[in-house]
Amino acid sequence: MKSYVIGTAGHVDHGKTTLIHALTGVDTDRFREEKERGLTIDIGFAHLELPGARLGIVDVPGHRDFLGNMLTGSTGLDAVLLVVSAAEGPMPQTREHLQIAHLLGIRHGVVALTNVDRVESDFADLADEAVREELAETTGHEDWPVVRVDAVRGDGVSDVRAALGELVERLTPPPADPIFRLPVDRSFSVAGTGTVVTGTSWSGRLAVGDRVHVLPGGQEARVRSLQVHGTDRQAVGARSRCAAGLVGVGVDEVGRGDTIVSTAAWRTVERIGVAVDMLPGSGRVIEHGTRIRVWLGTREVMARVELPNRGKIVPGETGHAVLACEAALATRAGDRCILRFYSPVELLGGARVAELEPPRDWEERVHDWDAVLGPEAPDSAGAAVRLAAGRGIDQDGLRLASPHLLPEPVPGDWALRRIGDRWFDPDRLEALERELEAWLQGAHEAAPRAQTRSLESLRGAAAAGAADALVGAAIEGLAAAGRIIVEGPGVRLAGHKVLLAADEVRVRDALITAVRAEGLMPPPPDELAERLGAPRTLLNDLLVLLVEADELVQVTPEFYVSAEAEAGLRKAALEVMSGRDAARPTDFREALDVTRRYLIPLLEYLDNVGWTRRTEDGRVAGPSAPPSLP
Repeated sequence: MKSYVIGTAGHVDHGKTTLIHALTGVDTDRFREEKERGLTIDIGFAHLELPGARLGIVDVPGHRDFLGNMLTGSTGLDAVLLVVSAAEGPMPQTREHLQIAHLLGIRHGVVALTNVDRVESDFADLADEAVREELAETTGHEDWPVVRVDAVRGDGVSDVRAALGELVERLTPPPADPIFRLPVDRSFSVAGTGTVVTGTSWSGRLAVGDRVHVLPGGQEARVRSLQVHGTDRQAVGARSRCAAGLVGVGVDEVGRGDTIVSTAAWRTVERIGVAVDMLPGSGRVIEHGTRIRVWLGTREVMARVELPNRGKIVPGETGHAVLACEAALATRAGDRCILRFYSPVELLGGARVAELEPPRDWEERVHDWDAVLGPEAPDSAGAAVRLAAGRGIDQDGLRLASPHLLPEPVPGDWALRRIGDRWFDPDRLEALERELEAWLQGAHEAAPRAQTRSLESLRGAAAAGAADALVGAAIEGLAAAGRIIVEGPGVRLAGHKVLLAADEVRVRDALITAVRAEGLMPPPPDELAERLGAPRTLLNDLLVLLVEADELVQVTPEFYVSAEAEAGLRKAALEVMSGRDAARPTDFREALDVTRRYLIPLLEYLDNVGWTRRTEDGRVAGPSAPPSLP
């Protein structure tokens, strides 16, 4: 059976609660003060069974002093039951409630013209006409049906029920969003159950036994029980008035303004980028730095407004802004919020969330904000990924960064690139490839005698915040295209060649000759530089170049031998270990004919490359050594 939630709206004393009682038999005024004063103070709840659909009904207070409670009850509604007294016609709260409904994206409704028994039919006709004018001016939906009703005597109640049934046929079921969210409007303790929270589920599905998170506090709990309109359920879906019994969280740890979510992908934020829609008749201007109230779901927080160029948004205009909130919000892209002036509390307009935690230099991002909130899912997802820049975004994060229900897997013709478990903008990958290539070009120019640069230094050259997966993909792409050459721990541009001056060639040749002549006991680099009359910086570059050319082998940072000497070292080491259970250092010293100063680093080198393995009794052949002498 389809499930929807509708809310009442209208001026105080126009008969909302009386009509709901006539429709459902439920008195939604729960408090003694409400019954004594005949004035709804807080939200109340009822339900109505219709052919093929179940309606949850939220009855909201009409008095302006309780507008905060009205906003709480307006969260997650599919439609509105607007109640207007024929004796008075549309009043200030009628308009304000309609404005709020419109700002929250509620586009469907039924009008109940009450108290028709108190006026002549001609006067009721005038009230009917005034309601339609108000609907057209405030929401643009003058086609809402207007039903005349006397809720006390029961006249017209069946017509209201029939109009709601026709309304349900026009409603679109919520998409099968996998992320459950329930803004909490009440919490209390029940003996034998523990903590119970109620609210209107906005999206997703929740089942008994599921783990949930309470935001913004971050507590975790388990769902012990679920009810919809007093009936036990094993699971609930979107657009249901439900109650959840929770294990693991106290009644003092969760309450109105909190949000229950089913995945750890949710995070609270204190900065949100929004598209603002100012009411035409607001009478207030939002300026840069204005302190306002932001109402999202069942939670209200204070915020400072940041505007492009420190400008302003006047009544009737739209614009972009960042709301720097003074407390955390659990939200996602596409959420609608109500904006009210800080003091006096006046309705300013509404906003839609476009980006979570935008950076300080956000003004150039608003084009992507418009795409995120646009009607096309591929464009929205692409913009959300662009906003994530080099960080990329995983599938759960993408669901929160776009208001559209995204398919899994995302179609291949969408302008997204998946690397590992994250999505990236293909243009961002290409830009990073160009950045790395340019850095490598500069590195070659800065050190022209070096054949390669370290692969790690290339990775470190990526822009701050770039995900490791994106950097790795950029390097792999450059290598696959033949634009760079990866040589072990080094990397170079494909066309890079070391060009040495004539005097540098002379020093290089003399260097390799000197190292070869000394076998396994060459002089240290400082001595070589002095002997050859070369700067140490030049010698360092030539040593690296010769190692990369496999003519020298680096034993330690200050100890280089020729490739021929290193090969002889390996052969001699095998001969020493042959026929012995384990070879001692003295055995190697005699065979190699080197001093202790050279012996220890040579043996440690053999250990490091796996040619030997050190044991308590001495050294034995390591994993990289052949099983026997060649």
